[in-house]
Amino acid sequence: MTPLSRRTALALLAAGLARPTLAADSALADMACAGLITVRPDGAEQTLLRGPEPFDLDRPFRVASVSKMIAAAVFMTHALETRLDLDADVSPWLGFRLRHPAWPDRAISARLLLSHRSGLRNGPSYPVPLGHDLAEAFQPGGRHWDDGGWFGPADKAPGEWFAYADVNFALLAQILEARTGERFDLYMRRRLFAPLSLEIGYNWSGVGQARRDRAMPGLRRQNGRWVPQVDASPPPAPDVAVVRTPGAPSLEAYRLGSNGFLFSPQGGLRLSVRDLSRLGRMFVRGGEGVLPRRAIELMQRPVWAYTPTTANGETDGVFQGYGLGVERPRGAAGPQGDDFFGPGSARWAGHLGDAYGWMSGLFWNRDSGAILAWALNGMPETARPPSSTSSLTAPEAELVGLGLALLE
Repeated sequence: MTPLSRRTALALLAAGLARPTLAADSALADMACAGLITVRPDGAEQTLLRGPEPFDLDRPFRVASVSKMIAAAVFMTHALETRLDLDADVSPWLGFRLRHPAWPDRAISARLLLSHRSGLRNGPSYPVPLGHDLAEAFQPGGRHWDDGGWFGPADKAPGEWFAYADVNFALLAQILEARTGERFDLYMRRRLFAPLSLEIGYNWSGVGQARRDRAMPGLRRQNGRWVPQVDASPPPAPDVAVVRTPGAPSLEAYRLGSNGFLFSPQGGLRLSVRDLSRLGRMFVRGGEGVLPRRAIELMQRPVWAYTPTTANGETDGVFQGYGLGVERPRGAAGPQGDDFFGPGSARWAGHLGDAYGWMSGLFWNRDSGAILAWALNGMPETARPPSSTSSLTAPEAELVGLGLALLE
């Protein structure tokens, strides 16, 4: 698809202010709905809504992998408060020896988990359900060993190879539980969500019934209609949505630090686009009293950058620079690049999300303090419309272009 020029983006915005429909050649026209909030450096907000399905900026949805960045913020706060060594072996906190079988002498640290350089990947039995221990995925003979399917290539040592994997953040959640004696979802609520007066939570934890009733499901088009993929019927409050097997014990019987997948730190945070923008302000302003400025600085500092000459990681173009739970675009141009924000893309930090039809993003400009928070719904699983300007899909690129135009 031809990239949107800034003039075209402004024209689309003007047309959208006059009527709710989109031009026939708009990539967003094929999506169920989309929403965007921009925050200028002076704090002024502008909003944008598109699509045929009913959606507003206060409806909660599953934000997918942006959840990782929010979990990382609390993990880093805990690390600074307790002087946790980010480069220490995490095995003592997990209660089992975590090693890549091909690299038994190479310790896996919290820094490697936070930056997806641990040598781990999601195994065939992902996610490990309630009543099972995640340790069984890393121990030969365990019921989730999956023939070693949770480990990356044997010739890629931990610390030397980037491979994006949800399991890294499940293990970080377990470490938090083991060190704090508090369940991950409840700890996140107490340390971050409640102080910010945000009614949000992992797998609906802490979200009241009235807000659950307004949930926006993730949608995909099937046989000419939009079909829910997730959150068509959230569990009744105060229940938490967890993956269970037949005969699984109750959640109350869960043993802290045994299975970090239960509350989906990797993607299960439910919130609204407006909540996203509030969290963006937290990253820009230095924590709003709950997130230390030092934690933000460490998170957004690059620890890995893709180098094509050495091919030091797995990238589909989206991941080309990463900090500690934060994406750091390099500004590589072209359809396989991460030039998401045009000139100056390398000055932005944040995270993308992609699951069950939802595509989301929260990014801020580290120089100006401008913020983009967005979500679009209805993305197909395969045969996605490509953008010619970056590795984002065409609808994502168009929505981001509209947001950048609003920031001018």
